[in-house]
Amino acid sequence: MNFIINENGVLEKAELEDGPGFDIPEGVRNIGEGEFCEPIPLLDIEIPYGVTGVGEGAFARCDRLAKVTIPNTVTFIGNKAFYDCYSLADAVIPDSVTRIGDDAFADCNQLANITLPKGLQYIRDRAFAWCESLTGIVIPDSVTHIGERAFYGCSNSISFVKGVSP
Repeated sequence: MNFIINENGVLEKAELEDGPGFDIPEGVRNIGEGEFCEPIPLLDIEIPYGVTGVGEGAFARCDRLAKVTIPNTVTFIGNKAFYDCYSLADAVIPDSVTRIGDDAFADCNQLANITLPKGLQYIRDRAFAWCESLTGIVIPDSVTHIGERAFYGCSNSISFVKGVSP
């Protein structure tokens, strides 16, 4: 495996070998846009402590990714960060995340378990659209913006707190 990390700590390029997974190297502060877009055999990923953001499309289309753990240093999940990860069933999002981008988890058909962080402010357009297995999600009272069709195509229970609507 070969990683290129720029002077700002952004993981810009990763040349991965076939296998069940890998470790993101220490010193990474942000996962660059589209870094892991190609279908690679990721099964479970733990983003390391110190990473502050998951860039646009970072893990999009990782079709075998089943679980992701995000540390409490991450403050945003970019647009399409986990888009079309149709095997993703479990995501742990820490309270440090304040913004979930457009289509961030869209088309994650198996996503059943997700707890939205207490400090979350923005759920952007289609963030969880077509997450057909999503059950019992509760929007925290810290959310001030829910984008258009944020939960479009979700067939199960979504609870909104007073004063916040889709």
